[in-house]
Parts: sequence; C-alpha cells; structure tokens
Amino acid sequence: MYLLHVVSKSLRGKKLGSQSSALLSHFNYPIGRQFSNQLHSTSRIFIPHDPLVFIIHPFKMSFSLEMAQMLPPAPRDCYAVPGKPGNSDPLTVVGWEHMDLKLFYPSALLSTWSIRTALYPLAVLRSQLQLQKQNTVYRSTLHAYSDISRREGFRGLYRGFWITVPQIGCSFIYSTIFEKCRSVLHEQGVKSVGGAAAVAGGLASFATQSIFVPTDIIAQYMMIYKNTDKLTAGHDKAVIERVATHVKNGNGLGTSVIKAIYQADGALGFYRGFWASAAVYIPQMLTFWPSYYWMLGLFSKLNPNTDRSLLIDQAIAATIGGSISTIATNPMELFRVRLQVHRSSYAKTLETMLRDEKTAIFTKGLTPRIIANSIYGGMVVVGYEIVKRLCAKEEYKHRIKW
Repeated sequence: MYLLHVVSKSLRGKKLGSQSSALLSHFNYPIGRQFSNQLHSTSRIFIPHDPLVFIIHPFKMSFSLEMAQMLPPAPRDCYAVPGKPGNSDPLTVVGWEHMDLKLFYPSALLSTWSIRTALYPLAVLRSQLQLQKQNTVYRSTLHAYSDISRREGFRGLYRGFWITVPQIGCSFIYSTIFEKCRSVLHEQGVKSVGGAAAVAGGLASFATQSIFVPTDIIAQYMMIYKNTDKLTAGHDKAVIERVATHVKNGNGLGTSVIKAIYQADGALGFYRGFWASAAVYIPQMLTFWPSYYWMLGLFSKLNPNTDRSLLIDQAIAATIGGSISTIATNPMELFRVRLQVHRSSYAKTLETMLRDEKTAIFTKGLTPRIIANSIYGGMVVVGYEIVKRLCAKEEYKHRIKW
C-alpha cells in the first residue's frame, strides 16, 4: 500500500501506480484510474484542472488521504456512463440504457405528435410561400395567414394534416436509431456529445425519409389545392389536373391526390425528390445538435452555478439550435418543395429557382420555417427530455439532473 498526502499547490509529476489508482477509486476519486503504472519511491502526481498534488510514499499496509477541496463538477452535459445503480454521479444525459422503453415509446410519441399538431399551420404557410414566384401571391407570412384564413377558414390551415399521421412512425424510427446510435458511439469511445448526437441524428433522419417523403408530397398538393393556378403557373400540372378530375367525380381530396400521383408517375412518384429531402434534413440534424450542445457548454461557462435548471438551458439551446439549422438549410428546403410539386428535373428546378429568386432563396419561406422549427426544437427537446426523465428506471432516478 501507499501513504497519500494532499498538498495545496499544483506540481507536475509522475503518474499513479495501479495500487494507488485502486485506492483512489475506493474513495470515488474518478480520475485516479486514468494514470498508468509508473511509480517511484516518492512521487508527485499532478491532477489536470485540480490544484492538488498527491505525494505518494511506500508505506506498510495502511494509508491516509487528506482532501483540501472537492473536485470541480463534471461538465453539465457530458455523457454519463450508466455504471452501477448505486453510483451517485449525476445523469445530465439520460441514455437508452437508463430508460424503461415500454413507458418511453408511447410517452415520447404522444409528446412529439402533440407539438407537431399545434405547429402544422406554419407548414402550410411555408409551402405556399416557397412555391410562389417571387411575391406574386403573398407579400408576407402575415398576409398568407390572413388570406388563407379568410378564404378557407380554420380548415385551410390544417389541410392535408390527416395524411401526415403516418409520420408518427418517423418519431418512433428517429428516437430508436438516434438513442441507440448515440449510445453505441459513446461506448466506442467518442468523447464529443455534440458530434455523436449529430452523427446519430443524421442517420436517424435519413432512415425516416421512407415515410416522410411520400406523406409530405401528398400533403403539399393538398395544402395548395385551393390556390394551384397561381402556385404552379408555368409548370407541369399533370398531377394537379388529375386531382381536379377525381374531386369532380366525388372522390375526397386526399384520395384524389394519391390516385393522381400514381397515375402520373407510378409508385416512384411518391418518392420524387427523395435525395433532395435527405439533403435538407440530414444537414439540419448535423447543424442542430452541435449548435445545441455548443450553446449548453456556453451557458455552463457563463453561469457555472449547477443549481439552476438544466431543462431551461436545454429549452433555450434547442430554440437557438433550431433557428441556426433552419437558416442554414433554407435554400435546400426551397429546392426540395419546388422539385416535388413543380415536377421538373433537379437541374431544371435549380436553374429556375436561381433565375427567379436570386438571393431570395435564403429568405423565401424562412419566417414560418424559423418560427416553426425554433419553437418545435425547443418544445420537442424539452418534452423529450422530460419524458426520458420520467421514464427512467428506478435505479437511476435519484441521479437524474433536472
């Protein structure tokens, strides 16, 4: 064994031996295990970021340990390894292995879908603003809202909503792949929480496109049905004309759109712009998660008080992250919507968009998008984090940081 004394000034020295490492581990000193087996008869050990030096001497079979101060708190948003149920380390990131999944899935889906329902009208406004040429139909987001409300009433703001119900499966797929992938990356030694979340989010987002793309295409045609002449002027109207015919024959709007797309393009018509959609949502996740965790790190530096609510920090960080990712991907979102509804090729869509809109590609439809995505980001992340905390297994609940 070794006799350990703690002195109050920082000196760089040798590394801890295995016996001393075990000794420190016994006292829950978390970084003792990081040092290798170099130890001499008398050694000075410098602990990074801690103004303590352990002076170690060989000494019989007993020891003493004096602590001048506690270690600085761990970063508020570092990934907390599960450890043993009795571990007292705080869980600032509730992972896959900490939760009761039977309770988590229905709770998370209900939370996410409730928020999507409340924000759906903003998706309708976004689509109509992005499909118009310059400002030929609507002057602003407020003008679009007032005009649609006046002409179509409340139902106009939720037109196409029911067809997006299958997108609840996207939430299931996303949360499963995101949490599992993030857990695997951390187990493999990835230290960056934001980096792991970005990769996991990108993969999860790509996996959801198989459901998202067809339902979104159908919903977009339904959103603009009352204003198709102005929003599709000068473009291929093969689908729109078939929709009008089916509606006149007594079919419902949703059924008419589905039939029209299939008749015009076959089954592949439901996946028009698949890669354009992936080029929006994958970069959006790759931007959102690093921004989110960077903001959390900034909040911790500006106010190191660990007693404040972590959820408030997460809400603000997610709102800002949602805004940043929306601004970064707006040109790609504009391209995606026009490609899917105007039915032109990738090259033709890009050429027309740049010719007609010029620098407006960065701002067209941005206001409803940034409102929707910032609110959605903040509310979904907070709702998601609350659900994860409430669904934590009993042995971890006492360690959760709120």
